[in-house]
Amino acid sequence: MGFVHRTIRLFFVLAVLNGCAVDSPTLGYGRAGAQIVEVGGNTFRVYTELNGNRVEAHRVNVIFPPPSRLMILQQAHEAIVQVTSCDIKKGSLIGDQAMVKAILICPSA
Repeated sequence: MGFVHRTIRLFFVLAVLNGCAVDSPTLGYGRAGAQIVEVGGNTFRVYTELNGNRVEAHRVNVIFPPPSRLMILQQAHEAIVQVTSCDIKKGSLIGDQAMVKAILICPSA
């Protein structure tokens, strides 16, 4: 493989890695402000619906090798509870090492 091909491959890999660093919420959370919290060495950006009971937590730091899914779910659970001061509905916490979604159970004010 020639120099040109290696250079193109390098730029492609760098562009893909740069795109992986982008963090934006899904529809419904776009206007909600994000709160950043650190749990166990991982940084989460927590988005809550403006008029709802759903929440998203995005892990925004890079760790290699990737941490276990279970550990990230536990840490995201803790981050969500810290930010929202609400409990999470049993069985609603879903996600992977990058993004976790949940349904909140907040006490009536």
